Amino acid sequence: MNDTLARKQGGAFLIQDTNTEEFYTTELISEETKMMKDAGESFLNTEIESRLAFLETKEAIAESPALIEKCGELGFLGLEVSEQYGGLDLSFKDVLHFTVTMSRGYSFTGALGVQTSIGIAPIFLYGTEYLKEKYLTEMIAGKLLSAFALTEPNAGSDANAGKTKATINEEGNYVINGQKAWISNAGIADLFIVFAKIEDDKNLSAFVVEKAFGGITIGPEEQKMGFSGWSTCQVFFEDVVVPKEQLLGERNKGLKIALNTLNTGRIKLGASCIGVGKKALTHAVEYAKQREQFGVSISSFGAIQDKIARMQAYIFANEAIVFRLGNDIDLLREQMQKQGNDFSEAKINSLKEFSIESAIIKVYGSEVQDYIVDQAVQIYGGMGFSAESPVEKLYRAVRISRIYEGTNEINRLVIIKEFVKKGMKGELDIFTPFIEISENLEEELPDFNTNVIDQYQRFVKSLKSISAFISGVCFQKFMSQLEKEQEIAMHISDLLINLYVLESTLLRIKKLKQLNLLQEEYHVAVLRTIGFDVFTKVSNTINELVVSFDSEKEVATIIKAWDKYMKLPHANIKEERRKIAKHVITEGVN
Repeated sequence: MNDTLARKQGGAFLIQDTNTEEFYTTELISEETKMMKDAGESFLNTEIESRLAFLETKEAIAESPALIEKCGELGFLGLEVSEQYGGLDLSFKDVLHFTVTMSRGYSFTGALGVQTSIGIAPIFLYGTEYLKEKYLTEMIAGKLLSAFALTEPNAGSDANAGKTKATINEEGNYVINGQKAWISNAGIADLFIVFAKIEDDKNLSAFVVEKAFGGITIGPEEQKMGFSGWSTCQVFFEDVVVPKEQLLGERNKGLKIALNTLNTGRIKLGASCIGVGKKALTHAVEYAKQREQFGVSISSFGAIQDKIARMQAYIFANEAIVFRLGNDIDLLREQMQKQGNDFSEAKINSLKEFSIESAIIKVYGSEVQDYIVDQAVQIYGGMGFSAESPVEKLYRAVRISRIYEGTNEINRLVIIKEFVKKGMKGELDIFTPFIEISENLEEELPDFNTNVIDQYQRFVKSLKSISAFISGVCFQKFMSQLEKEQEIAMHISDLLINLYVLESTLLRIKKLKQLNLLQEEYHVAVLRTIGFDVFTKVSNTINELVVSFDSEKEVATIIKAWDKYMKLPHANIKEERRKIAKHVITEGVN
């Protein structure tokens, strides 16, 4: 493995510096991708937003197939698929740009995402040539709709505990029996990616199952808090005969297919949260500018500006982490292909490599999105509680984001599980930094210099040190059992999430400076706002960790490390947030 490839190792952000030259920011979007985004905007304006009230009802589900087919005609369904099967073969980061755009389609966004992320992708990445040729062209055209049948009534996060069975009949074909729950697009699907255990296997296998095979019953549409126009049903399989050629991937490897597919979904969910956040903030700013109290616009009030500033800063940071990861996956895939891997293998392995970052993006994106939408409702005041307001629909819709694609609790455990696994295998040397920091706790760090970017570069380095050290303390104490100490494990995950967010924000600002696109007053204010937010969250996390240990020695060591490393460059955060708010109110959401 060459040096460049080593830098693209998942989880390495904890112990390695990132090369700004290889960092990608949204401002580098290509003209081709801008055209695709514009086409998406046009589709949303004409087909979705003009009929939004109806499309958010259960009656609209019947229209989803026709809308998805229109997307197929426009080329929206095969962005990641090779031209051989009718796709556009775009890079992952370009697909994420499009995902951000399409995220404001409410229920339809969900239906579209299922078709592309967890419908088409498994067949494209894991299917035999027979399955690809049989299905992909029609799926990309929107003429064949799909659903991902993994979850069962008693097997949600523990997917491998599913009871759906596939027996082998005399002809060597599979006979599937079982029940699936909360299956998105089930009511409109022509085929299902079904996960079941073959005979007495311990692990799941995956199958491509056509509804036309018979024996499939679709339950009634679920009554949901939001996304009423998006089909969600139970699916029952009774003696469904599935030809042996319909096995997806290898026997016993279904869970790996599911998890890698979900990695893609988690990243795209993070991208969707960017678009939804921008939509909510745009509504909030427009309302605040128009709404007057005490004779002035409420957008001039400090309390309102504080909300607007935080919302915009979170959007900026979320963009930084989403497109950082999208680009890293592209780079690793390209590197692997140069080493002889075919496209599918390289894409699968690059997604798997960055499972830690994928989980981070899902957690951070969904949580800041919820904050942004909640604050938009608050800015609207009583009007925000009215079904007449645009933010009310958003509020009900976004709550699912912290649940699907793996709950945020599960994703936090995924982060720590993958770090422990990489550490135990020696793939990530997380123990050397722990030892070095332990041996140098008495040394004084130099004072901050006056350059803001340099100050935060130093702060990020310190945050890496404290995160590596505290992770090391916990790894040393619990070793491979750490993930079972779920409270502690999730606190460590929060340290890593905040580190990744702050470093990515800093890298984006450094890249903008490199590109001569830096708006210094505004961007420095964003950096300081995210820096203070991270500092506050990390402080709370450290306090939670400290009170989770019985040993006074461990507590004293953590506090000493904290006192040494966690020194945030001082800034008047109130004034910095006002600068961000002024920028947004004047220039609009960006």
